[in-house]
Amino acid sequence: MDVGDALERAGYNTYKAKTVGPISQSALRRIKNEDSGITLKTLNDICNILDLQPKDILEFVRDDADDEKIKNLKK
Repeated sequence: MDVGDALERAGYNTYKAKTVGPISQSALRRIKNEDSGITLKTLNDICNILDLQPKDILEFVRDDADDEKIKNLKK
């Protein structure tokens, strides 16, 4: 799901972010650049704006680094 595009279609743009909130312009920029570094508050705000659940937006993908971390934790 392209969250930035969905927010735009819902009428949420950088002007609205600057004047109304609740998502800041910098957070909106990160979302549009597909940067995963957003806060849980921002995720909550996105879900409220788009009337979605986090599972509708997020996808967990395990990689080799994750497997290695888990392996080290079990030692």
